[in-house]
Amino acid sequence: MRTDTRPGNGPSRPRWHVPGLLGAALAASVAVALAVPSWTPTTPPQVTTAAAATAAGAAPAPASATAPASATATTGAADPADPAAVVPVATGLSLPAVTAPEGTPVARPATGALFDGPAEAPGDHFCSASVVESATGDLVVTAAHCVSDGDGTPARTGMSFAPGYDDGTAPFGYWTVTAAAVPPGWLESGDPDSDVAFLTVSRPDAPPIQQVTGAYRLAFGTSGAGGDDTPVTAVGYNDGDADATTVSGTAGTLDEDQRQLDQPGLDQGSSGGPWLTGPDDSEILAVTGGYQQGGDSPDVSYGADLGPAAQSAYRSAGGTD
Repeated sequence: MRTDTRPGNGPSRPRWHVPGLLGAALAASVAVALAVPSWTPTTPPQVTTAAAATAAGAAPAPASATAPASATATTGAADPADPAAVVPVATGLSLPAVTAPEGTPVARPATGALFDGPAEAPGDHFCSASVVESATGDLVVTAAHCVSDGDGTPARTGMSFAPGYDDGTAPFGYWTVTAAAVPPGWLESGDPDSDVAFLTVSRPDAPPIQQVTGAYRLAFGTSGAGGDDTPVTAVGYNDGDADATTVSGTAGTLDEDQRQLDQPGLDQGSSGGPWLTGPDDSEILAVTGGYQQGGDSPDVSYGADLGPAAQSAYRSAGGTD
């Protein structure tokens, strides 16, 4: 196992709590009545990106110069009885604005919370994750320590993901994690520089999640080793909170493989949440994790760069770059 010589701040208090297999089993064994919308098979909604619109010879719908993407007007109306009838509109390079099934705009539909139980009985929230662009359209990114103990044992699956989770509700329902791609460095020895994982998620009778929520691009290979600071918006679901916490600041360099964000607000449960950058916050620079599994204080957060190990895991999960 790698010896981490970076300075610590006392006993580790990682940004997650361990659900483990016991928690998942208990959640699955308890009958819980959930108000989860059922899917009606329909033609999957088309997510229009700026790139696709340009390729088709049409100008993409621009985002408002004064309003955030979540406030951008959408076209058409969603059918409240059909959760698949979302209405995406191009507002950036890859991430459309999306309305929930009842027609309410969702600020960050592609970011959500991970729960330790299956979709029919989600149980407790324990980490955060985001939908990312992929050829299969069914991948989310999180921290590797959210699904793997880093001791050579297989990664856990069977938990659930709630995209756009807000005010204690899951506007697009719960999606089951069916597979996990974890870099060998983390899987075998808990290397913090490999603390990134890609999860495959699905929901019966639903289109791929990317067509429902949109997806972030991944900023592979943008190491902070050169000392360049990057403005980011970091998002995560702290334990006990029904809404996402969002902080903005400058991601500095901890070392050649890790970034540091000196901005208070993210605490336990925020592991795996995205650090967003690029046009309209459409790209993920890192996810909360890595050194100290994201940090042992809510005053500072850490994230591993999306380097070769993360890129290899992404490709093995079905992503293309």
